[in-house]
Amino acid sequence: MLEANDDEISIEEKLERLAAMICQAGAQPETRSAALLVLMSTIENSMEPKVLANHVKHIAFTRCGELNCFGMVDAQIAAIESELLVN
Repeated sequence: MLEANDDEISIEEKLERLAAMICQAGAQPETRSAALLVLMSTIENSMEPKVLANHVKHIAFTRCGELNCFGMVDAQIAAIESELLVN
């Protein structure tokens, strides 16, 4: 994984922190907006932006899944149920 200077956090840790800020329930909109701006800048300035974008997508999906596991399951069950009952 890409590492920053010894006195800075790793790219991995930075992405995880930013994704947590963006997905955090009850966070101030300014905090979420700032985290998203920093995240976009980090991806844009990366040597491998597609790799970082894909990685943060997985981090965010995992984080949001942890925060809303039952809501996601309920939505999937409703979608499957509607498909099954249509036929």
